[in-house]
Amino acid sequence: MNNLKIWRYISSPWLIFSSFFFVVFFFFSFSSDIESEYINNKYLIILFLNTILLSLLTGLISALIAIPLAVLVTFYKFPGHNFFNWSLSLSIAFPVYVYSFIYVGIFEYSSPISELFRSFNIYLPSLKNIIGASIIMSMALFPYIFILVKAQLSSSGIKIFKAAKTLGKDNIQAIYKVILPSMKPAIIGGITLVMFETISDFGGVSTLRIDTFTIGIYEAWFGYQSYVSAVKLAGYLMIYVLFIMFIGKSLGVRSEYLVSKSPEEFEKIELSKRDKYLSFLVCLVIFVFVFCIPMVQLITWNFSSTSLAVLSNLNLIFNSLLIGLLVAALTVFIAMSLALSYQSLNKIKLVISISTSGYAIPGSVISAGLLFFFDYLFNTSLTTIGIFGLILCLSLRFMTPPFNYLLASLKNMSQSSMSSLSLMPTNSYKAFKQVLLPQLRPGLVIGFMIVFIESIKEQPATLLLRPVGFDTLSTKIYNYTSEGQWILASSPSIILIFVSLIFVYLINKGINSKI
Repeated sequence: MNNLKIWRYISSPWLIFSSFFFVVFFFFSFSSDIESEYINNKYLIILFLNTILLSLLTGLISALIAIPLAVLVTFYKFPGHNFFNWSLSLSIAFPVYVYSFIYVGIFEYSSPISELFRSFNIYLPSLKNIIGASIIMSMALFPYIFILVKAQLSSSGIKIFKAAKTLGKDNIQAIYKVILPSMKPAIIGGITLVMFETISDFGGVSTLRIDTFTIGIYEAWFGYQSYVSAVKLAGYLMIYVLFIMFIGKSLGVRSEYLVSKSPEEFEKIELSKRDKYLSFLVCLVIFVFVFCIPMVQLITWNFSSTSLAVLSNLNLIFNSLLIGLLVAALTVFIAMSLALSYQSLNKIKLVISISTSGYAIPGSVISAGLLFFFDYLFNTSLTTIGIFGLILCLSLRFMTPPFNYLLASLKNMSQSSMSSLSLMPTNSYKAFKQVLLPQLRPGLVIGFMIVFIESIKEQPATLLLRPVGFDTLSTKIYNYTSEGQWILASSPSIILIFVSLIFVYLINKGINSKI
C-alpha cells in the first residue's frame, strides 16, 4: 500500500540503530574475556543457579496463584466477584523492590510483628533466601498471568465453555479439561513475562541478598569498574533469556494478545452457599496480603517519618514523570511506525521482530551494552548526554508491549477498512487520520500507559544510566533500602505506587471498555 510507505522511512533510523546495537553487543559480549580476578567460575555458577531457580520458582508460584483466581472471577458468581475482578491486579503497581523491603521490614528480627510472635515463642523465618524471595516476587508479579489469562478467558474462553457444555461436560470438567488446556499459550506467555521481570529485577534481589546476574552486572560495572566483565555477564544472561524465549515459542506462545472482550452474554455459574463464602475468603486473603498489608505498612512508616511525602519529593516526582512521559511518547510513536511497516513489507519483518524484542532483555543488560557501545565507538560515556541515554535505553527495553498491542489492533482491522485503505490515494496523512488512527487508538492508549508505568518503575537501567545528580523515585528508593532505611523509603514508594495505581485503573477500564 503506497500510503504506508512513509512509515518505512520513519522507522528506518530506529531499525538501523537497534540492529547495529544488538549485533555489536552480541559480538563483544561473546568475544571478550571476563577479568578473572574479579569474577571466578564459582561466582558464575552461583549467579546462574540463583537466577534460574528464582525465575522458575517465581513463575510457578505466580501461576498457582493467578490461574485459579482468573477462573474464579471469570466464571463464578460469589460475593465481591466484580470487585476482585479488577482489584486483584492492583499489586502490579508495586515494584518488586518495594515489595521486598516491605516484607523484609515486616519480618526482620527487630520488627513489632517478630517481637509479638517471639513473645509466644514463635520465630518467624527469614525471607532472605530463594524460597522467600520467590514468594515475595510472586505476590507482586502474579497479575501479569492473572490479567492475561482473564482476558483470554473473557474473549475465547466463554465460547469454548459453551461448546464443552453442549458435549455433556459439567462445569468443572469444562473448565479444567477443556478451557485451561486451550489457554496454554496465554498461561505460558504470562509465566514467561513473570520470569523476565524476575531476572531483570535488581532492587528486590539486592534487599533479599540473592546474588543474580543483575547484581553481578551492577557490581562489575560500579564496584570493580570492569566494563568488559559487565558486558560479558550481560551476554551470559542473554543466553538464558533467549532459552526462555525459545521454550515459550516452542510451547505456542504468541507475541501479541488481542485486547477484546467477548460480545456474548454469559451468566456466571452459581455456587453453593459454602463455596460462595469460601471463594470470597480466598480472594480476600490474597487481596489483603498482596495489597492491603503492604500499603498499610508503607503508610504506617510514612507517618512515623518527619518528612512530608509530596513536598520533600517534588524533584523526584518531576524527574520520574518527565522520564515516563518522554519514554512513553517516543516508544509508542516508534512502535506505531514499526507496526505499520511490519504490515506493509514482508522483507523486513525479521529485522523488526528483533528490534522490538527488548522487553525480554533485562534493563541492566541493555544499559551495560549501551554504555560499552558508546564508550567503544565514541570514547565517551552515554551519561554525558544527559537523560537522553536513559530514554534511549528504556525505549529499547519497552518497545515490545506497544508494538504487540498495535500489531494486534491492525490484525483486527475489518475487511472493509482494509479495502478503503487500499483504494485511498497516496495521501499518507489522510489514510492515517481517517482509517488507521481509529483502529490504532486502543493500542496507542494502552501501550502509552504500560510504557509509562514500566519506565517510572525501572530501577537497574535508571541507576546505571542516570546523569550525575539526577534522581528519580525508583533510584531514591534504592538509596534508602540499600542502607536498610525502610521508613525513609516509604515516602517515595507511596508516591510511585499511587501514580502507577492511577494508570493501572485506567488500563483495566480501557481493556474492559475496549477504550
